[in-house]
Amino acid sequence: MGVSRLLRWLLAGVGLLVGCGFAVWMVLWVSLRSSAARVPDVVGMDASRASALIQGNGLAARIQEGVFDPRVPSGRISSQRPPAGFHAKRGGTVLLYPSLGKAVQKLGDLSGLPVSLAEAELESEHLTLERSCTVEGEADAVVVLAQMPAPGTLVAPQSGVTLLVNRTPREKRYVMPEFVGAAEPDATRVIRALGFQLATVQPVAYPGIAAGTVLRQDPPAGGPVAEAAVIGLWVSR
Repeated sequence: MGVSRLLRWLLAGVGLLVGCGFAVWMVLWVSLRSSAARVPDVVGMDASRASALIQGNGLAARIQEGVFDPRVPSGRISSQRPPAGFHAKRGGTVLLYPSLGKAVQKLGDLSGLPVSLAEAELESEHLTLERSCTVEGEADAVVVLAQMPAPGTLVAPQSGVTLLVNRTPREKRYVMPEFVGAAEPDATRVIRALGFQLATVQPVAYPGIAAGTVLRQDPPAGGPVAEAAVIGLWVSR
């Protein structure tokens, strides 16, 4: 009789422990289910719709840098993290990676090209001129000085490119040659060969000096002079 009672007490104790354990498990399971949210599948959706769906499930969406994906059209979500079906804590963040499209190409070097040629090159590569910034006097011609993205960068078709363009050619500078003492025909020939303009040849009476000899010049020798500068000569007669 004593043994039978003991067994009943043991069975009752085991039942109580099992019941308490099951109750605790149920409480924990309900608690976890109520604080977790299922991540929806947003691959293939546009970014705004994907973000709204994720937020509607009690999670936060964060758009990441785009990735090239030949399977997903440009602008739509290529992948997500965590993946669809994953149970995350409510308020947690889901990272979204938009697709940049299927084609990838390497951007060529446009520096040194005339603007019209650079624009034609962009058009032929199915790219667009996003913006043109200009400076003056930084090159000898109207050419592209720099670009962004840099040459060699992988870009998607229809990507925009920004160009830095020199709009006004810089003025070339020379050191003024020495013409004093030279024959006027020789001086004139050199002046024109250098691209200078001969303003006047002023005859000056100067005894003891052979006729046709340069006596004075303006600008003076050794000084800086711009391209196409106007030169004046005084020549003995």
